[in-house]
Amino acid sequence: MLRLERLGAIVLLVALISACGDSGGGATIEVSLADLPCQMQNVAGIWESAPLPPITDEQCMWFPFEANTTYIFEHPLGRVPSVIIGYLAFGSDGTSATIGSGNVFLINGADDSTVTVRNGQNQHFWLRLVLE
Repeated sequence: MLRLERLGAIVLLVALISACGDSGGGATIEVSLADLPCQMQNVAGIWESAPLPPITDEQCMWFPFEANTTYIFEHPLGRVPSVIIGYLAFGSDGTSATIGSGNVFLINGADDSTVTVRNGQNQHFWLRLVLE
């Protein structure tokens, strides 16, 4: 009887842990360069989806990074980026941001014109994407 209780507890624990993670579902959103009015590329070939704070232009706020959503961002590099960094903040102005890690910022793929990233959490953030 004790073995059966342990097995039941293990099954319940696995189910609870699975429920906390990313189910892989959710929406997929394509983001064009036109959707990022303040995106920029510098002479060193580094592309940014938005500026760093302080942001004075309301058009230049960071991109909404919805929970459990995959994003396909268009980029102008013309090559596969060698570095993909996502900065995340709780506010649209990027104040008190941190570099995304874990399943809150998942890199699903990249090519010479797009980068696919995912927010695998149940939490909404604001995103600044930097590619090199």
